[in-house]
Amino acid sequence: MHFFDGTFTFWIILSSLSTLCQSILEISDPPAPGDKTIYIEENTAPGNEISPMTVNYDSGGTLVYDLIPTEVSEYIELVDNGNQATLKLKKALDFEVTKQILFSVRVSDDQGSTPDTAEFVLNVLPMNKHPPTFSPSLLFQRIDENTPNDALVATLTCTDPDVGSSGCSNMRITSGDDGIQNKFKLVGNQKIRTTNTPLDYETKILYNLIIEATDAPSTGSVRTGTMTLVVAVDPVNEFTPSIVGQPLGRRIDENVPPGTEVLDVDVTDNDKGDHGKVSFEITAGNTGDVFMIMEDSGQIFTKGFLDYETTPSHSLTIRVTDGGGSSSTAVATITLENVDDNPPECSKRHLQKFIAENTTVGSKIAAIDCSDKDGSSFPLSYRIFPQDYFDITGSGDLQVKRGLDYDSGTYSHSLTVEVRDSVHTATVNVLILLTPVNDFRPNFLALSVDVREDTLIGAEIATVSVIDSDTYPDNVHQFSIVSVENGLPDDFLIDSSSGKIYLAHKLDYESTASYRINISVDDGGVYQNVNDNRPMCQNSVLTASVSELADAGFVVIPNLGCSDRDRDALSYSFNQQPSDNRFTVSPSGELKVNGVLNYEETPFYSIEVSINDGKFTTVISIAVEIINQNEWPPTFLKSAVQVSIPENQLPRTPVVTVSAIDRDNDRLTYNFRTTYRNFVLDSNSGEIFLTSPLDREIEDVYELHVLASDGGRQSTATVMVEVIDVNEPPQFTKSNYRFSVNENTASGQTIESVTADDKDTTGDNMKLSYSIVSGNGESFFQINPNTGKLMVDSPPDYEVATEVLLLIRATDKGTPQQSEVCSVRIEIKDINDNQPMFSSSTIQIWIPEDVAVGKSVTQIFASDKDSALNGNNKLSYNSDSNVPFEIDPNSGVVTVTNDLDRETTERYEMIVIATDKGNPQLSGTLTVEVLVTDVNDNPPSVIGTYDTTIPEDFAIGITIFSIKVQDPDDNSNFNFSILTGNIDSSFTLDPTDEYLILSSKLDRELVERYEIVIQVADVGDPSYSTSVTTTINIDDVNDIKPAFKSSSYDFSVKEHTMLATTVGKVEATDGDEGENSKLFYSIATLWKGGDGMFAINQSSGEIYTRKDLDREMESQYLLWIRVQDGGSPPLSTEITVNITVEDINDQTPVFEKQAYKASILENLAKGSQILTAKALDLDEGLNGEVIYEIDFTTQEGILAEQFFGVRSESGDIILKRQVDREVYQELTFPMIARDSGAPPRSSKVNVTIEIIDVNDNRPQFLPQFYNSEASMTDYCDAVITTVIAVDRDSEANAVISYRLNPTETDSLFQVDNFGYVKSENQLTESKYVLQIESFDGGEPPLTSLKDALVRIDTFESEMVVITFYLQLTLVTYLAMENEFIDHLQELEKTFLKNGDLIERLQLNLNEIPTVSVEGKTWDRFQVEKVVPLGETLLYSPPDTVTQAEEKDDLGLILGLTFGLLAFLIISVLIVYLAWRRKWCKNRDFNFFNSSKNPRVQIIEIKSLSDKSPDDSDEMTGSKIKGTKVTSILAVFPLKHTELPKPERDTNEPLLNIPRSQAPVFMKTSPNLSIQRPDTPVFGKTSPDYSGISSRQEFKSVTLSPSLFGNPMSNTSTPAPTKPVSFNPNRGIDFVTGWIYEEDPETKTRKWLRTPDSDSR
Repeated sequence: MHFFDGTFTFWIILSSLSTLCQSILEISDPPAPGDKTIYIEENTAPGNEISPMTVNYDSGGTLVYDLIPTEVSEYIELVDNGNQATLKLKKALDFEVTKQILFSVRVSDDQGSTPDTAEFVLNVLPMNKHPPTFSPSLLFQRIDENTPNDALVATLTCTDPDVGSSGCSNMRITSGDDGIQNKFKLVGNQKIRTTNTPLDYETKILYNLIIEATDAPSTGSVRTGTMTLVVAVDPVNEFTPSIVGQPLGRRIDENVPPGTEVLDVDVTDNDKGDHGKVSFEITAGNTGDVFMIMEDSGQIFTKGFLDYETTPSHSLTIRVTDGGGSSSTAVATITLENVDDNPPECSKRHLQKFIAENTTVGSKIAAIDCSDKDGSSFPLSYRIFPQDYFDITGSGDLQVKRGLDYDSGTYSHSLTVEVRDSVHTATVNVLILLTPVNDFRPNFLALSVDVREDTLIGAEIATVSVIDSDTYPDNVHQFSIVSVENGLPDDFLIDSSSGKIYLAHKLDYESTASYRINISVDDGGVYQNVNDNRPMCQNSVLTASVSELADAGFVVIPNLGCSDRDRDALSYSFNQQPSDNRFTVSPSGELKVNGVLNYEETPFYSIEVSINDGKFTTVISIAVEIINQNEWPPTFLKSAVQVSIPENQLPRTPVVTVSAIDRDNDRLTYNFRTTYRNFVLDSNSGEIFLTSPLDREIEDVYELHVLASDGGRQSTATVMVEVIDVNEPPQFTKSNYRFSVNENTASGQTIESVTADDKDTTGDNMKLSYSIVSGNGESFFQINPNTGKLMVDSPPDYEVATEVLLLIRATDKGTPQQSEVCSVRIEIKDINDNQPMFSSSTIQIWIPEDVAVGKSVTQIFASDKDSALNGNNKLSYNSDSNVPFEIDPNSGVVTVTNDLDRETTERYEMIVIATDKGNPQLSGTLTVEVLVTDVNDNPPSVIGTYDTTIPEDFAIGITIFSIKVQDPDDNSNFNFSILTGNIDSSFTLDPTDEYLILSSKLDRELVERYEIVIQVADVGDPSYSTSVTTTINIDDVNDIKPAFKSSSYDFSVKEHTMLATTVGKVEATDGDEGENSKLFYSIATLWKGGDGMFAINQSSGEIYTRKDLDREMESQYLLWIRVQDGGSPPLSTEITVNITVEDINDQTPVFEKQAYKASILENLAKGSQILTAKALDLDEGLNGEVIYEIDFTTQEGILAEQFFGVRSESGDIILKRQVDREVYQELTFPMIARDSGAPPRSSKVNVTIEIIDVNDNRPQFLPQFYNSEASMTDYCDAVITTVIAVDRDSEANAVISYRLNPTETDSLFQVDNFGYVKSENQLTESKYVLQIESFDGGEPPLTSLKDALVRIDTFESEMVVITFYLQLTLVTYLAMENEFIDHLQELEKTFLKNGDLIERLQLNLNEIPTVSVEGKTWDRFQVEKVVPLGETLLYSPPDTVTQAEEKDDLGLILGLTFGLLAFLIISVLIVYLAWRRKWCKNRDFNFFNSSKNPRVQIIEIKSLSDKSPDDSDEMTGSKIKGTKVTSILAVFPLKHTELPKPERDTNEPLLNIPRSQAPVFMKTSPNLSIQRPDTPVFGKTSPDYSGISSRQEFKSVTLSPSLFGNPMSNTSTPAPTKPVSFNPNRGIDFVTGWIYEEDPETKTRKWLRTPDSDSR
């Protein structure tokens, strides 16, 4: 140990780990304090060495080291190593907290030496740890779009905790603005202002400005801080809404229903947001409130029914208003198109007119008064039905078209006038009643008579006859004698009605041989009518309509149009369905309402009216339609409806449906009573919808009045809509607030208040609380949550924040909670309370040792957190340090004043003072450490080798290795480059970085090894370099996907092929090696077709079938085949394989229908297509081609082939030959559909062709020849015979009618459409032969080729008829009719004349037969009497009887002959009984004293009751008990030879019955009754058989039980209510002599005997 002056010397070697400062300091003895400086970066980790120290000590003792003061040991520890000690960092340092540590190290030993101490300065070097920080980092600001240029948008606050980094010195807006046309700028690193490019809300409403601050550290890397400034552009109502497309207009039909969209008003408003939202309203022109406009969309709808006739056009004033209150108007003209929506209305629906029959043609007889509310746009047209006698003009005038004739029997005309516009039709029923005009004079028929002079006074000598073509009453004549030439007027009398002339004075031929009587006739008289005509009605079916509101007594049909040619009084009875007696028919024939009508209960009545004239009845049908009237107003199901709806419901949301019913079943429409701004109503359904949002705070209940209308009546329902409160967010009174406060203001001081309003008015929805959301990072402020009062929480510091932007939230307590925010900008006012501050108390700068004098080496910046107020932050710089540098007092620029030499002095320290100009002035200091750097003079060297191996899939961008380099110079930065070996630039080496990085994908298959030469150069000047070679080997990886040899595969396989059949093979290759190249095949998925149909061999790639294939189910399969290699991970490739299933013939053609049926006319043209029978074959190609044919293996097919053909390719069935419907009405045959496969498949279907008849057959008489007989005197309308023709056609074509050929207007005969042949007049010839032609009802009609020949033989009734009167009931008689006839036939058969039979009967004085027949008497038949019809009896010559009694052979032959003749006579009697049912109606009966009139005697039926002859039976329409009713007429054909007849008892009274009093038969259905004349003459009446219509009807005649037994009775008894069945009628054919039975119902004959045999 060396001692110098009592001390020892030691070396301290100080070293900085950062290599910024490496030096060995020699401490003098004693060391000067503070001259040992150590530098350490603030981010040095604890445990690192700060500096080693070496002590010169050789005493052999142990050294002890101490740190002074001891507090420094918190940061530093000293490690004792003997003569050497090491300073280590114990605790991390923070430059911003501790910039410098002053400490001493004392060393002592254990030898008692004097301790030595060295003083140290540990300078902490700042590192750039913190980025610049904005407060707040998110700032929200609102600004109007019309804000002017250079307006302040926001003030930014930026800080950097690092010292000396100039943290916020470089600020800029990096993004969020509009690029070239930026809207914002940054001024003075603090203020954001607007530029001269204007803002536009319509273009952009929100800017997210990203503001970046970059620091400028003296050491370390640059750090950046950002903030976001959100600038919301608030709209300004710049634009007025403009209605486009003006002038507005639309033409619509007047009959569009309510709810039809009429017009869509289009508006443009270039504003956006609320200012661009427009609302529409109709302010004027909505006459009748028939239109509505949607407030939000501008769609105009019809609200009610439009009417062109009332308002042809509407000019609606439309006002549109935007959200800023600007508005504009336009007029929309809605023009209605007239629609024919009103039917014609006629003043009278029923019109009755009386006109004279001689009204001239062209005369106007009536005017149809009709009009149409639709006006002249739809003129009315008139048509009349029928059009035979009348027509109508275009103006509705009814005119006579042709001459009328009352006398022809047409007394009235029922017309229907159809009044029509373009759509609707109305009818007017017109009844034209003709009044007769006496337009014909009566004309006398020439009359000349011879009268015997002994003619008794009172005798009728002549009858005057006149001809008058008028009808009643103008053909009723009154006769009178005007004068008598050669005599006096009272010599003769004339019956004024009948014209019969009677002798009034005795004649004397010798005095006056002739008289000329002048007679006058007047045709206005009254005549005695005979009821021989049935009531006639114009229409058998009538239709009528009547309102359901018609009162009782309302005349529905004023006249049923019925009349009686006999002028008989008509009576009416009726039956209606339903039978509710709502109608009645008056005695005059009016159909009237009889009760209350109700359309809803009964809309229709069917009425049958029976019109009776006392004898005949006609029935007509009336269909009465009840017209529905609007009786009842609609009725709402609920007249008061309550509904609740939240206020936040969207427009078009359904609110409620109101429903009404109408008892009239009328269609209902719904409308509001007035317009409701927020609601619209569907006029059809009654559903109410929202049209605009509701606001409960404005109106909480809406009362809506809904009208339901049925077109005439309406009802009202009230809908109460309660608006349910929905929690709405509160609204601040301002969106932005601005306040100010002095910095350092004491806590608790109130600044200002913010206020929010909540539109909600109930409950928690309106309770608010306030809170600060953001911006209060320094906790300067607080807010009262209940009042919104802002207060100071901690004293604000201007230097921390010059301005604070708070986001204040107001939150209600509703559910869910709603809130709103506002911004509060608080300016903090400055006071000079901050001294100038440097970013760091010490800074370091490095300059090369060869820097020139006068060069600027750095610039010093100090800051003053105070504002510029009073110069608080205006600074000046100065330095008193003795260094070769100086500083500019204003700019702070430091420049070199002398040359530098690193080897002499490598470090300088300069103290800089910054002073502000505030009051008082404040200052701050900065230590500037200047380090002199070395100049480069040594090359770098590479440490180590760099050969390596990497896989070929090594990821791009991954470091392969780093190059370690060292340089003796003070160089830490080098430039790196690749000289050679970098194939395909696979590697990159950053010029300033030591890392070799893979830059492109490797491919071992191309390059397996790289040899790269790398050069390293330092950055000195001049630069020195070195190089190194590295080898990189590439390992293989599975990086090549397998590849298929083809881009796609198409295979085909036949359907139903065997399982495991190979379909095709796919092949792939792989460029890898080893396991990576092994391939495996699989079916990845199935794109098309059924699953599981195919499989693939994993190794070979062969695809084979797994299931049965059916082309008809699936014809195409699309497989997604995958090939995968054996690598890890494996690679795969997919490919599409299309497999087509080929068809085989496995499907049978199937017809589309199970059977086919069609109808054709039998005259359909050959070649016509009838139908198409189509079959479907699911196969394809030839297998699916179907051929059609008729199946000829069946009888039906063979038959059908004669008429039909089939197109083989289409299945069309063609007519080959016409089919005769009369032969075949229907043909059914099988049809085959066969495909073209091999073998072919087929199916069958039945085809039915129905043949429709055409009129192609003429009628044909069967038989063609007819014979019959008829009375010469009884020629009325009895059926003589019936001709029958048949027609092979059907329906109307087979309806046959008949007519005489040739047609003669004056023929004695007529034939009707039933083939009934009748006589029209008296027959005078003994024989007639008629030709009758038949024709069918086809179109055109066909006539028979051969006429029917009808032979009619006549006879005189008076000479062939005798009458038996039997006291039997009709039923009893019918039961023994055959027995009675047999009894007659059992009489002796030798008589030939009626007199022979009378004589053979041996009548007693009472004219009752007494002869017995084979021991049988007549008692069982209760014969009352037997009388001949005529007065003359005929007898056979005596020799005839004699010859009959002879016993020889000739007598036997004659007996047989006459017996046969007698049998024939009896047969004729039977025929006559069956035929004689009706006698001519207009006959005069004179039983005993008229030789010209036929004498009719009838079996009289006595009553079994004890009723006296004077008693009368009233005809009541019911069956009378205890009566016997029967009648037998026996008819014998007699020769015309008349023999004298024994005189009849002279006491027998004569009965002369005038014609007007003859009995009248009334025919009813099904029976007949007989009426006696009202006034008997001479105390006795006789029956009249004129009402019997034919012989066959005779048996159905029912006689009154006392008609003849009580001669004074004037009543009759109705027929039995049930018809009686009868035995067949028997007769003899006078031409052939054959005997037959004829069925009275079918009119068919059964032949019984012929002249040559007993039976047939």
